[in-house]
Amino acid sequence: MGNDSCAEIICNGEKLVLSSLKAAYWPSEKTLIIADLHLGKSAYFRNKGIAIPSTVMINDLHRLSKLIENFEANEIIVVGDMFHHNFNSDVSLFEEWRQQYQTIKIRLVPGNHDKLLQIDYEKLNISITKEKYVCGPLSFEHEPKQVFSEEFVISGHVHPGYLMQGKARQAMRLPCFIQSETLLVLPAFSEFTGLFTNHERSGTKNYFVVGGNAIFCF
Repeated sequence: MGNDSCAEIICNGEKLVLSSLKAAYWPSEKTLIIADLHLGKSAYFRNKGIAIPSTVMINDLHRLSKLIENFEANEIIVVGDMFHHNFNSDVSLFEEWRQQYQTIKIRLVPGNHDKLLQIDYEKLNISITKEKYVCGPLSFEHEPKQVFSEEFVISGHVHPGYLMQGKARQAMRLPCFIQSETLLVLPAFSEFTGLFTNHERSGTKNYFVVGGNAIFCF
């Protein structure tokens, strides 16, 4: 993975590799797992007169390419909110990017944004699952919910962040993965998202915080 660090965790008996590039990799299935790409968001804001550079999404796609190539993934599971808005210039860029990876299967577990959009998923070679997608011992659902069974769920949606506080009142908010006994919440893959840091802290949860090319467990 070059200079990008990783952390290994076990979820319902399956090994997952958490990457500082804000994705999880499932080695036994050769599958990348990401959430909240929000493709089309920067172009939507530009169309509204807000100067968001197109390089935001280009950088996200470059990071996704790096993950595919470094892990040699065969499949990508997107746990919701792959798209932010209907077809625009950002989505056109994604369509061009997709041509480079036609052999990579992409499954989209629909999120709250995806359900409202008029996107031609078939043209983009994207398979849409049900709102809850089960693959072996793991389940995928966009919005994290309390799990009371033996299943293990991987979610996104909340854009989790971790507030790092220093001694001299310095504070920094960083994206993170949150792991509990039955749930893994992924950080938002897109750089153009906010961070929610008011989640309940618990000693039964692990927080894998992404800072630059490093990943730290708290």
